[in-house]
Amino acid sequence: MSATLKPSTGVDREALAAEIVNRRQLLAKRMESAGLDAVVVASEANDFYLTGYETTFFGNLSKPLAVVFAPPARPVVICHVGEATSVGLDAIDVDVEPYTGPDALDVDGHLQIEYQLPAARAVAAHLRRVGARVVGMELSWHFIPGFTPLAFDALGQELGEVRDASGILWELRRVKSEWEIGQMALAAEVAEAAHRAFAAAAEIGMSERDLNRLIRLASYEAGAEKIGYSGIIAGIDRAPLGGPTNRTWERGQSLFVDICLQLNGGYFADFNRMYTSVEPTEAEAEAYQEIVDGLDRGRASVRAGAKVSEVARALLGDGETIYSRVGHGLGLEMPEPPSLSPDDETTLRSGEVICLEPNLEIPGVGWFVSEEEVVVRDGGFDLLSPPFPRGLRVIG
Repeated sequence: MSATLKPSTGVDREALAAEIVNRRQLLAKRMESAGLDAVVVASEANDFYLTGYETTFFGNLSKPLAVVFAPPARPVVICHVGEATSVGLDAIDVDVEPYTGPDALDVDGHLQIEYQLPAARAVAAHLRRVGARVVGMELSWHFIPGFTPLAFDALGQELGEVRDASGILWELRRVKSEWEIGQMALAAEVAEAAHRAFAAAAEIGMSERDLNRLIRLASYEAGAEKIGYSGIIAGIDRAPLGGPTNRTWERGQSLFVDICLQLNGGYFADFNRMYTSVEPTEAEAEAYQEIVDGLDRGRASVRAGAKVSEVARALLGDGETIYSRVGHGLGLEMPEPPSLSPDDETTLRSGEVICLEPNLEIPGVGWFVSEEEVVVRDGGFDLLSPPFPRGLRVIG
C-alpha cells in the first residue's frame, strides 16, 4: 500500500447486523400501519440500509439489484446470477434469487440486449409467490431506483396495487442511530484531512480540473472509499455549482472547494472551504463574515422540535439564498430530506443530521458559501463536522 494511502476503517459487521435487525423491525411496523404486504427497493442506499450489502455494481446500469421485504419472511435479494454468490456471502440474513437473461428486443429496427426486464419479471414472480397484493416502491423524492421506466412499467403491469413507500422509508432513515452518527463522524474526519491536504498542495496557476483531481486524490488518501461530488470554482464569480473547467486559479482570485465523500457503507461527509490567494479585500472579508454569522444564527436555532423553516430563516437572516435553500439532510445519500427552506414546516427530530449552508452573492465581490454538519439533539445540537473557519485563509 502507498505510504500516503490511509487504510480503510471498514465496517463493524456485528454492529451493522444489529442495526439491520432493528431497521427491519421498525419498517415492518410501518408497513403494517400503511397496509403494505411488501416493499421493493432498488436503490443503492436502501439496499445497504436493509441488507448491509455493499457493491460497486450499481454503477453497471444494465443489471439491477432489488430487495423484496415481505414480513415476517427475511428479505430476498433479486440480482443477476453473476452477483448472486457475492450477495449470499456479504448481505446480512437474506435469501438470494438470481435472474439470468438477457432479452433480445427489437427497438426501432435495432437489436437491444435487455437485462432489466428479466429482473422485473423475477421481482414480480417472487411477489406473486408470497401473495403480496399491495406493494410499496420507491416512487418519489428523491430515490432513484435502478430500474428503467420500461422495467418499471413491466413490473407495474404484473403487480396488484402499487403504492409509494418513500415516505415510510424516509421516516426511518432521517433519524440516525448513534452507530450511524459514528460512521458519519469518521467520514467528517476524513473530509477535514482531505481539505487540509488540499490547502497545503494547491498552487496558483492550476486549472479547476487539476484542483478537482487534487481534492479527490486527497480524499482517497485520507481514507475515503467513494466520492459522490466535488466542486471547484476559481474566482468565485459564478455560482458554486457545475463541473470543473479549464480555467486556471490566478493570483488575486478566491477559491471555492467542496467535497462530498463516503465510507463504511456509503455514509457521507459534506462540507466546503473557501480560500483566497492574497489578503482579502474589505468587501471579501465582510462577505465571508456574513456566511460565518449565518452559521452562528443557524446553529443557535437547531433543536429537536424546531421547524425546518425556523432554522432556514435563522440561516438567511436578512439575506437571500442563491440555492433556493440553505442546507439539507445527510446520511447514506447527499442530499437527504429535509431541504432547509423557509417554506418547509417539518419538525426536526433528535438524531437527524443536517448540513447548515448559508450562501449569498454580492455583485462585484462574488459567491460565498459556508457549511457545517450538525446532529439535532433535544435542546440543541452536536457539531459533527469541524467548525467552519472563522476567517478567509490565504493559500497558494
